[in-house]
Amino acid sequence: MALPLDGVRVIDLSRVLAGPFATMLLADLGADVVKVEPPSGDETRAWGPPWWGDPADGRSAYFASVNRNKRSVVLDLHTDDGRAACDRLLAAADVLVHNYRPSTAARLGLSTDSLRQRHPGLVVSTVGGFADDEADRPAYDLLAQAVSGLMSVTGEPDGPPMKVGVALLDLIAGLECAIGALAALVGRRGSSASVNLVEAGVTSLINVLGNHLATGVEPGRHGTAHPNIAPYQSFKARDGHIVVAVGNDAQFARLLGALDLTDADGRFATNALRVGAREELAVWLGDAIAGWDREALVNALSAADVPAGPVMTVPEALAAMGPDWVQELDGIRLAPGPLRVEGELTPLRRPPPRLGEHTAEVLAELE
Repeated sequence: MALPLDGVRVIDLSRVLAGPFATMLLADLGADVVKVEPPSGDETRAWGPPWWGDPADGRSAYFASVNRNKRSVVLDLHTDDGRAACDRLLAAADVLVHNYRPSTAARLGLSTDSLRQRHPGLVVSTVGGFADDEADRPAYDLLAQAVSGLMSVTGEPDGPPMKVGVALLDLIAGLECAIGALAALVGRRGSSASVNLVEAGVTSLINVLGNHLATGVEPGRHGTAHPNIAPYQSFKARDGHIVVAVGNDAQFARLLGALDLTDADGRFATNALRVGAREELAVWLGDAIAGWDREALVNALSAADVPAGPVMTVPEALAAMGPDWVQELDGIRLAPGPLRVEGELTPLRRPPPRLGEHTAEVLAELE
């Protein structure tokens, strides 16, 4: 398959999740991504169990999930030789991605200004935790979810704040990092882009943030429900949970038809009325849905063109993708990237690398 980024070389000096996720997206699209690691390796290599193969290989399931299609080079950037080798790699590269804090980047000669002087055509895309005066604060996704407000609007109304089940802000920031790199590649070479987890978190609040800006009211938690749309939540059927995602009045009318319900007095006729009476509406619909088997109800709602589906476990969701969706290489089973190029999922070209597996190969290419 001809991939869009064939011929583009990316030097990945990032670690953990946001940066490696960004560079994996670029690798999936065909870029030659060289992951430069310290002698101890990306710390997620040790984030196990579970592991793929021998734990000594440092390929934890976590590491493998965001480092496919890359080559690994070990360099100690705290030595003159290591920094010199890294600079040779950068001289032959198109893009650099890193998530060093500004003070560390400066010590290593990787500040954007320093890089621009030495490599004026290099695209630099970085991920941080905080912005501006707090840019040197350490941060992980959990901290960003907390201070961005995301945890305050996640969970049940009468429960404590909750984090999302995956490191969502790392993933959002990683997407923005990859987009910044791609924009610079097609725009002005030698430009830089940066994103931080906290700002990514606040802006990801989208309609919740918009509601607050419009009203000044502090947003609350709604569980699986939605602050602006109803019904848009999970319900318990006889043998499991389903979600019903009604986005307009016509869909609501079809929902009532499928459930054999009648809104005789029109108290739920519009979305605004439904949002204003969300608790009463949820009880009314919940009583009707409780008498259905999950599969039968999903089929009935799908036939009525009402957005609905079962709340699946991870194994159920994976099975629904089909037997050929997961790809395997070197004994490691991985999900492919979701982006299709010419109608085809991007291929698994390289397994997640062992630490330093390609050091000699990559450095020989510079000679």
